Amino acid sequence: MLGFQLTDEGRTIQIYCDEEGGAVLIRALEKLRADGGHVHLRTRSDGASRGLELSEKDPWGRGTIPEVIIDWVGD
Repeated sequence: MLGFQLTDEGRTIQIYCDEEGGAVLIRALEKLRADGGHVHLRTRSDGASRGLELSEKDPWGRGTIPEVIIDWVGD
């Protein structure tokens, strides 16, 4: 499970993950560090076909953000 939600009237990003979701997030960050560019993390309903998939719901059944884009802006 890996999911993102906006909370506190949009001032906070809450990340929900289990071991598998944490591994997905770490792989995405490692890919960025090695290759630069950007990665898209998506729910299946938002077009994810494999690999970097987000969960549709948080642990309590609420909907999560369907797409997260992480951009590398390092040197």
